[in-house]
Amino acid sequence: MSSVAIKNFPDFLSLRSEFLSALIIAPPSRALAFKPTMRDTPAGRVRISVDRDGATFFVLFQRERNGDVPVVSRGNVVIRRDVSTGYVTRVVWFLSDDGLSFISLTPKNERTIVDFVVAGALVKGDYMVSRLIYQFFTNTFSYLYDSTRSGLDWSLVVGQPGPIQAASLASALIAGGTSPASSALIAAANDFTATSRYMELSGGADRAPTEVKATLYKKTVSIDDPRDPVFVSVPAWSEASGIALKLAAGAMIGGMDEGSAFIAYVNGDGIMPPLSLAIVPYRTDDGSCTIASIDARTRKPVDFMAIIEARPKATVRLFRLPLPTLNPTQE
Repeated sequence: MSSVAIKNFPDFLSLRSEFLSALIIAPPSRALAFKPTMRDTPAGRVRISVDRDGATFFVLFQRERNGDVPVVSRGNVVIRRDVSTGYVTRVVWFLSDDGLSFISLTPKNERTIVDFVVAGALVKGDYMVSRLIYQFFTNTFSYLYDSTRSGLDWSLVVGQPGPIQAASLASALIAGGTSPASSALIAAANDFTATSRYMELSGGADRAPTEVKATLYKKTVSIDDPRDPVFVSVPAWSEASGIALKLAAGAMIGGMDEGSAFIAYVNGDGIMPPLSLAIVPYRTDDGSCTIASIDARTRKPVDFMAIIEARPKATVRLFRLPLPTLNPTQE
């Protein structure tokens, strides 16, 4: 686990402390009268605001990105409260800029129920922690990590960088296939019968890609309302369609430390055409997870997480391949 990644995670604790009595524990009438404001933090400017939705209202801490203040940024916190009672009924703490990785905290008597979502998949749900929910939103991100690390695999979102072959292959891949291995991976995604060349470069000439037919995760997240995401069940793998596209990113990140490349055949979804993708998940220098993906037909990079969001009902045939045994940038 990367202690640097934990320490450097956007925290906003000073803001949550500043606005605790005015917004988070204030009487609802007072909180609802709050006007949005901006504050400067080490992680950038943050917008503090209140949104009402019927019998519920939300206290939002939103980091500014590229001139906008999206709900789903890494470090953002959304606190849901009841209009009539003022009780805090949920806290959502986002772990990624795409909003598909987050921690959900809900109170249950003297404890807190934790739901851990990574890349859109519910990795662990209904995990009970002997802490009041109040203790989480009045403490640091490190406190959240320390309180839950015995039951959650935090390495899925904040781990150590590596393996180096993954980062190198990903770099060459998104550049359009500038190495033998990355070019062979794109060719294999474009024509599955051409996987032998890539497997040779990966030291697996006598092996074949392995289809991902089962994942540890049975539910995904629906973020129609990013302030209050919900969990939905997904069907099991089928020979005709593969697995739910929403499970694909979680399946890839789940095996990241072992190191793998992937070929993904995304089925058409309504007016959306099918896609053939070459994919390499890897960790950045701060230990966070990233998925490099390229359209095998156009040889242009695509945002895999955006594809998932745009195709909520799509399925995918997903194949796992080993990483190259040699430096994939070596000609």
